[in-house]
Amino acid sequence: MPTGPLSNLLVLDFTRAVAGPFCTMLLADLGARVIKVEDPQGDEARNWGPPFVNDWSTYFLSINRNKESIVLDLKNPAHLATARKLAARANIAIENFRPGVAARLGIGYEALSAINPNLIYCSISGFGQTGLWSQRPGYDLIIQALSGFMHASAEPQGTPVKAAFPIADILTGLFAEQAILAALQVGKGQLIEVSLIDSLLAAMTPLATAYLNTGIEPRQMGRAQPNIVPYQVFRCADAYIAAGTPNNRQFERFAQALGHPEWPRDPRYATNPSRNANRAALIAEIEQVLSKLTAADALSALEAQEIPCAPVSTIGATLDNPALAQNIVDVGIRTIAHPARFSTSTPNYKHPPRLGEHTQSILTWLEETDGK
Repeated sequence: MPTGPLSNLLVLDFTRAVAGPFCTMLLADLGARVIKVEDPQGDEARNWGPPFVNDWSTYFLSINRNKESIVLDLKNPAHLATARKLAARANIAIENFRPGVAARLGIGYEALSAINPNLIYCSISGFGQTGLWSQRPGYDLIIQALSGFMHASAEPQGTPVKAAFPIADILTGLFAEQAILAALQVGKGQLIEVSLIDSLLAAMTPLATAYLNTGIEPRQMGRAQPNIVPYQVFRCADAYIAAGTPNNRQFERFAQALGHPEWPRDPRYATNPSRNANRAALIAEIEQVLSKLTAADALSALEAQEIPCAPVSTIGATLDNPALAQNIVDVGIRTIAHPARFSTSTPNYKHPPRLGEHTQSILTWLEETDGK
């Protein structure tokens, strides 16, 4: 059985795709027993690819470790009865059907809380359980577009930019996990609702707050940051680097590193507000210097002055770096470890389940523990 700080919890997981499975995987990493309920077709993410490894979708593998899989057709009364038996023993239930579907299937909050009043029930959706947009299909791509994320991430007057990973889904999974762990502290059952649009807007709070209080649309900054100068990606003679100076002391050292100690004494560049007002001129001067340096030489000069900086790496270069070896776990497939570290608990990683792999063992467990 799993070990970890949540090893006393049973999670009934009715989710599929990304946000819900990512949330339940994090709970499983911390020791919770997670029973993944799949219909006979299985989680659609099982078929997302390429790439595939030994017929496994790497996408599915990335967010479903440490779980057991049971196949239940919830439209079948006997299978629904099994789901309800599981709910009676669970501490947590999570679903991400379109609003209203879980209730119609007989596994909504009202139905399951009537069986288990202490159940913490989390509903994940695209646009919330109620409201004008609640019935819209809510996928990560759509949320990135509708939230303003794509527009704000573009270069000035450039093409909208999608994040390289499902950022709305992942953030929603994180917020759902946080809410569930908070609800556990209350000591009684309750309903939690988390949506993709709410989660991405919450994460975009610096941009959203600026607009809400000024009415000014955030600028499209692309590889730059709208509030701090310099703080962006720069092109060197042979490659890109990222570097930034969030305070004046760092800017002084930055200027020294690039051979221009006079920059901080220039009234145009003396403070961050003045650097923002004269962003174009300062960035042009910085780029002129960096265009004559290789990325390695530029990074060496900046690192010598303890300036925050890094090469713009590929994912492969990052994951092959020995400095990050502790972030990778091997359970028959190599994947990224849970980011938290505990002094007295250790995550217990297991291979993701095949569709229905644990159906019989779960049914046997229910029968053997019936009435206990």
